[in-house]
Amino acid sequence: MAGTITGTLTRLGVRQGSPPVVKVELTCTADAEAATYPETVVNTLSGVSDFDLRGLKLYSVKAIPGDTAPTDATDLVIEDEYGVDLLGGRGADFIDASDKTWIAAGPAKDTQPALITGNITVKITNNEINSAVTTIILEFIGA
Repeated sequence: MAGTITGTLTRLGVRQGSPPVVKVELTCTADAEAATYPETVVNTLSGVSDFDLRGLKLYSVKAIPGDTAPTDATDLVIEDEYGVDLLGGRGADFIDASDKTWIAAGPAKDTQPALITGNITVKITNNEINSAVTTIILEFIGA
């Protein structure tokens, strides 16, 4: 079976006067023979594409290993439409085989939400476990 990434989007109710919060949950399953994940444009996924992410800011990212966990220290890159890594390199070794992990978006030495102006692409690399599953949660706030 080829690797897949599927997504669901949830808009969270927040108190009046606060920016909107949007959560995108990606279920990522590695290829059954090659242990690779497909590069995936988040904005166009079924379950996500009905909502326009442009104008929101990527605030933070969480990774949760599945029952068949990925290789420890698997890498995550989230690129904007220009190929800029919105995690500023923080996604290197980010996905853990046993622990849930969390990072803020932004340049390598700063934690500032990244404005979304177009498509964003998720790239997961350096996994060696066939059919490994990890859940990636992207948390966005309003502009």
